[in-house]
Amino acid sequence: MKIMYTNGNIYSMERQYPKVEAVLIENDTILAVGKREDLQGQAQQVVDLEGTTLLPAFIDSHSHLAGVANGLLQVDLSEVVCFAEVKQKILDFIHVSHLEKGKWILAKGINHGNLKEKQLPTKAFLDEITTEYPLVVQHTSGHSGVWNSMGLQMLGITAETKSPAGGRIHFETGLLEEAAFIEMIQKVPMPSLEALTQAFVQAQHLYASYGITTIQEGMFMKPLQGIYEMLYAENKLFLDVVAYMDLLHNPELIDAFPKCKNQYDRHLKVGGYKIILDGSPQSKTAWTTKPYNDGTSGFPLLEDKTLFDLVAHAVKEKQQLLMHGNGDAAIDQYLRVYEAVKAQFGGAVRPVLVHGQMARTDQLETMKRLEVTPSFFAAHVYHWGDLHSEQMGAERAAQISPLHSAMLYDIPFTLHQDAPVILPNMMETIWCATNRKTKQGVTLGGFEKITPYDAIYAVTYQAAKQYGEEQHKGSIKAGKKADFVILEKDPLQEEQQKLCDIAVLATMKNGLEIYKKP
Repeated sequence: MKIMYTNGNIYSMERQYPKVEAVLIENDTILAVGKREDLQGQAQQVVDLEGTTLLPAFIDSHSHLAGVANGLLQVDLSEVVCFAEVKQKILDFIHVSHLEKGKWILAKGINHGNLKEKQLPTKAFLDEITTEYPLVVQHTSGHSGVWNSMGLQMLGITAETKSPAGGRIHFETGLLEEAAFIEMIQKVPMPSLEALTQAFVQAQHLYASYGITTIQEGMFMKPLQGIYEMLYAENKLFLDVVAYMDLLHNPELIDAFPKCKNQYDRHLKVGGYKIILDGSPQSKTAWTTKPYNDGTSGFPLLEDKTLFDLVAHAVKEKQQLLMHGNGDAAIDQYLRVYEAVKAQFGGAVRPVLVHGQMARTDQLETMKRLEVTPSFFAAHVYHWGDLHSEQMGAERAAQISPLHSAMLYDIPFTLHQDAPVILPNMMETIWCATNRKTKQGVTLGGFEKITPYDAIYAVTYQAAKQYGEEQHKGSIKAGKKADFVILEKDPLQEEQQKLCDIAVLATMKNGLEIYKKP
């Protein structure tokens, strides 16, 4: 059936015809865009938008679907403001879940910057909560966590356990950082496949409720293989999922789904590889050239030689490579190593710098020259801007997520939420990119604001281009997929400070409505 959408604000995100009167689709494909009078004769059904706004569906350029799904089975500490609330949340979870003693409890999303105590709880405090369940409280960054004594014991960690390369174990406090945390969190038993499968379905519905139809699995590690094999076999993915394999530990996973390698099959695509270079600025583990206010500078996770070999591996295989780098020292490392690899083996496939929070102007120049696409975590300004000002000074904090500077250098970029670090709320991210307000209402780096149009362009067309899918997604154009989001109000006409309040009314994937606001 040919369906026409009209009588609303339809923004194509195509530069040559930014706003159109009508869109005609058939099944999963856009047939035509243009004037209503030219298309209505072909339509068998007309959908009246009633003055709402139709955009190409939002595209998630970096997150972790498995993390979001797992998070639905964990204690959510993202809104707690003191240790007492941490304790109560975990005790409530134990009471409601009727968890068998000895089973793991995972709590997620704690942000020490939001706590009255301004620090993470310690092993001793977690032992006060429970000594009958192994417990880990994960920092919102996803790069560190605190474990109770039972949790450390079950993982075989003692006072004599040495920290791994690229990570730190603080046995007295129970804090594990970076490689130490990542290694140990993978050893925590997964929930049942039945529970995980349902959680993955719920997580996709969550993304769809924010207007997103393409999701990223931003660090695919060995423990995820089993659940994804089940999701794939049972055809449980209804949004497009692009997976990036852990190049350091599990490069063989690039061939784990042969029919999905660089193409979609049952909504799954293996997009390439992922490498992590440093930590997060909010945890002060992002590797910087200038120290934080406490004199620390974070630390690297890889030596240059190791990184060179990894990047060369991806380049020679012609696989896309996503590189996590937050601090400017980590970004320096990526750019110098990638340039050396490029000189010897040629360029990578659409190389991406994930986060790039503390990128300097000279680094933007190098990214432009090397054709590296930064994917910025712009919502850092709101969620951790005040903390960044405390930890690195207001002047440096004002330079995080340099969106406007990237535009001045004509560098294509995308925007992401790194879910489950925060919710995959695209309208909040668009608001953050255009307002740059912190939680305390401070404008942080006003010179790096961009327009709502440019923010939307970054999460539609540019995001599709990051995946090499701009011929099929990212704009409303004849021949592309009928992936749309319908917004309650017009984000290009609404007051910029109110952008985050605009509701997603519906989301369409391949011409079918997969979400409708209750």
